[in-house]
Amino acid sequence: MKGDLEILEEYRKVARFMSKCYGENVEVVLHDLTDISSSSIEIFNNHVSGREIGSPMSEFGLKILKERLYDDREFITNSKGVVGGKILRSSTFFIKNIDGNIIGMICVNVDVSSYLNIAYQMESMANFGLNLKDEKELVTEVDFPNSIKEMINKALLEILKGRVSWKEIEGEEKLNVIKKLHQKGIFDLRGGVLEVSEALNVSESTIYRYLSKI
Repeated sequence: MKGDLEILEEYRKVARFMSKCYGENVEVVLHDLTDISSSSIEIFNNHVSGREIGSPMSEFGLKILKERLYDDREFITNSKGVVGGKILRSSTFFIKNIDGNIIGMICVNVDVSSYLNIAYQMESMANFGLNLKDEKELVTEVDFPNSIKEMINKALLEILKGRVSWKEIEGEEKLNVIKKLHQKGIFDLRGGVLEVSEALNVSESTIYRYLSKI
């Protein structure tokens, strides 16, 4: 009977195989969920997202874990997003052990930017009215951070909406900030509380106090 590490090692070979099959515009990432703060244990064609080995789980990955989207399915396909100006079509396969517990993920990110540009130009010339331009406009910006600090800083930038410091936020709104970070799964990351406290220039006990109210 194979243990979790042996199973993940087998999928390391699968990830390498997939990267060779589909070409350089397809990124393949293997995640080990033992430590989601540095879950990326193998990455092929990382120029697609810019991530490195040792990078934390993405925000979408944290959402999958937080909402247990893996419970009733084996994979999620064709989610869309933009990173660094590239339009990506992403799919995630859930790796489970003999007991049915999730232990890892294989994430495939396809850079479809050039294909969409060609399709849009052809549609414009043919004037078929297919509205392929909408395909570009419907996708949302996604992040593939290389560190917890980077992930937290981007999350705070989004949540604080231009407010410079923790002191500028009223009491109830402070709780909402911590609640939103909690919903994003930030505090599930190893060292998440410490990193947030340093980013906000407050003590860890302050963060724990607000977490206890959620």
